[in-house]
Amino acid sequence: MAWRNNARLSHKQLKGMFRKWREPIPDLTPGGIVPRSVMRQIQRERLPADAINARLQQLLAAYHNGG
Repeated sequence: MAWRNNARLSHKQLKGMFRKWREPIPDLTPGGIVPRSVMRQIQRERLPADAINARLQQLLAAYHNGG
């Protein structure tokens, strides 16, 4: 790819071009408490506010047990 043509690429195209060199985001960041996969699962389920804490505890227990 000619580097002089980068000025003509949109922001989205430039972002995609350099994406292959990025490190993948870890599921549990250092110092993190709740893994990203657990939070995404809770968001997908769209639970009422009073049921979120109980489901969070279930998912964390399953995550730590390897499930």
